[in-house]
Amino acid sequence: MKERKLNRGVEEYKKSRQNTKRVISSTKEKKQIECASDLNNLNHQNEIFQAVKHMVKEGEDIMGSNCLKGVLG
Repeated sequence: MKERKLNRGVEEYKKSRQNTKRVISSTKEKKQIECASDLNNLNHQNEIFQAVKHMVKEGEDIMGSNCLKGVLG
């Protein structure tokens, strides 16, 4: 009896997980299409370039820092 309930619960979980994956993938696809169509608009292109520029700037290493000067000397 408990095995049936356990198996039913596992099956329900698998079905709900599959449905969730379908919804997520379709939503991602719609968003990608929307973003791709925004590339044709100049205003959106500028926003994208600014965001990429900001991301690159955040990823750069800090150069010329003297933080460890007192510790090493």
